[in-house]
Amino acid sequence: MDSSSEDSMPESAQADRGTPWVRPPRPEDEKAQRAAQDTTLDEPAKIDAIAEIRRWFCGNNENINAYLAGNMDVATAVDNVAKPIEAAYSSADYGRGVYRAEMSARQQRKYLSPEVALERWGAEEDVPEPDPATADLPSTENQLWDLWYSVLHAAKRIPWQTGAAQQEKLLTLVQTLKARPNPPLPARFDLLKGKDWVLGSDTVWSSLLMLGPSGRETWNDGCGCGAGWLVPEQHAWTNVNAFVARLTASGTDDFGLYGVWALRDALEEHLEEKGHHRPAPILMQRHLLLTIASVWVKIAGAYMFAQRAKHGEQLPEDAPVDLKKRGRQLPWNKMNNNDAMMLCTARWEFWAARFEQEALDQELSEEVRECARESAEIIRGLLAAA
Repeated sequence: MDSSSEDSMPESAQADRGTPWVRPPRPEDEKAQRAAQDTTLDEPAKIDAIAEIRRWFCGNNENINAYLAGNMDVATAVDNVAKPIEAAYSSADYGRGVYRAEMSARQQRKYLSPEVALERWGAEEDVPEPDPATADLPSTENQLWDLWYSVLHAAKRIPWQTGAAQQEKLLTLVQTLKARPNPPLPARFDLLKGKDWVLGSDTVWSSLLMLGPSGRETWNDGCGCGAGWLVPEQHAWTNVNAFVARLTASGTDDFGLYGVWALRDALEEHLEEKGHHRPAPILMQRHLLLTIASVWVKIAGAYMFAQRAKHGEQLPEDAPVDLKKRGRQLPWNKMNNNDAMMLCTARWEFWAARFEQEALDQELSEEVRECARESAEIIRGLLAAA
């Protein structure tokens, strides 16, 4: 068997030979590398190019871009973004949503008693077929996906430190959307409510509908999964973490769980060089993970720390935890990740001590060690003031 065949062998096939399977390079990797090294591109342009090559979840809303470039005020940008979405929503996607719901209801009514069918699905009504001329108009759901992907991708392009003012500007746009009155309900909302996760919601703007699912999909494009470990990719991943931390700290939307993931990944897990779709040396992983964990502590640490009091403590606050333990060995990872354990005081104590350990590790760069020192100090301050 030649070496090229061996490289492509499944892991199970190589297990008996004691040779760990290494994923072969992907065709896109070379293209992404060229984009990262292209001296004619600035870093935001490199991030755009890599996003297209890797097929990240992203959008490119011209109004958001114009607003961030200073060519449009926030009120105009929000109007331009929101009005097409509101037109689709209030018309139930130009009648398509109601027609689809009524056809589904007719199928369901067949299997229920008349009384139950009436209660669950309402009385059968004649619903006109949608106008074929509207068939190509975008749905509410697709427009919301595109809006939030555009916001999150824009955040990836803005450096979280030197571009803090721009990230705050982007945050203002999201807050302005949230403050906008919700659009009029579509006709036959009773048929849609509880059965269509977009058209059946009456809080399009006040709940920032679909931002949560869009964030979750975007998190599939983190380094090691949808993204590799090129410098622009690491920066993009740090930047978008900083932005959702700003969303969280400001009370605009709660992505606090993502902050817990960041701290867990940096401080509680056993790292593996090849434990990703896109492997990387452990030291490189540590540098990025500790940087992102520090970003969360600096931006949203106080907000996250305050959440622990909402659910009470299930561990003694001074419960000793061995700093050598990782993963499921840690007590808060043994108890089904319930809310009270997720941000318990003992876990914050552990995080502070782990940051202090990392701050002394000479394998790490001085910049990352300083991030660890600062994060430990922040957490110690929060603990002392509690």
